Amino acid sequence: MTIRPIKPGSAAAVRRTASTLRSIEDAVNARLGADEAARRMRRYMADHDAPADDAVAFGRLCAVVFAQGLGFQAVEAKSDALREAFAGYDAGAVSHFDDADIARVMAAPIIRNEGKVRACVKNASRWFAIAAEHGTFLGGVALVAADDDAAAGWPALVERLRSSFARIGETAARQALKRWGFFTAFAHPGSRRVLERLGLIAENSAAAAVQCFVGSVARAIGRDPYEVEACLALFASHGPCRPLPKCGTCELVDRCAHGQSSSPEKREVAEEVVRSSPLSEMPEACHRQ
Repeated sequence: MTIRPIKPGSAAAVRRTASTLRSIEDAVNARLGADEAARRMRRYMADHDAPADDAVAFGRLCAVVFAQGLGFQAVEAKSDALREAFAGYDAGAVSHFDDADIARVMAAPIIRNEGKVRACVKNASRWFAIAAEHGTFLGGVALVAADDDAAAGWPALVERLRSSFARIGETAARQALKRWGFFTAFAHPGSRRVLERLGLIAENSAAAAVQCFVGSVARAIGRDPYEVEACLALFASHGPCRPLPKCGTCELVDRCAHGQSSSPEKREVAEEVVRSSPLSEMPEACHRQ
């Protein structure tokens, strides 16, 4: 099949993505089962909805701190213990933790990293101070967001988090904002990879541009953008479109720019290069970002 060229990120690319998404969903359902795939997409959406209150938002900031170097799946496995150890993520209570409290937290069945624990305690103090200025921390976030630029990835909010909190660099700030419902702050690496390989977005596009494209696709089919992103991410992590692609087993190879860009022999050589690279030695959790 010859792929009809389109301009990556164009209105035509949005239409093609919308029509392709059903095939991607079918492929994900075939691999995971429709019920399991739906459960995972619902969970992804729930993890990224607008937080109901400061405690939920602070908990997600702490999750970003603990996920560094481990991935969010590892944090999710300890979510109940972390919530209990950090006083239900009451920032006011956590801000008063002393060395004895930190020792108690370190004895709990959590991810035992004292540097991350202390960072969360320090962040609680800053969080509590900002909340005191605005009634709630989220109230302060809303004020900054009102004058910020969603299409550019919320740069003012990113800088506010990066400069305010410990162990929160730019990437972590964007991940936290994404988990507070700011969709354009961060592009999921797996979702992005699928779109790039299908030739639907340009390689190395800005994260906010990728998210705006996904949002356009979601609007075109009347879906939540997080749901669309979750479907693409599942195809990237459990389907053939992994960092080491399995083009020969991909249901979309006949419409994939990457899959048709070279002969099977050349793809095999390229895949061997990926297998022998440091990426292939990374933990499986890193492959499922």
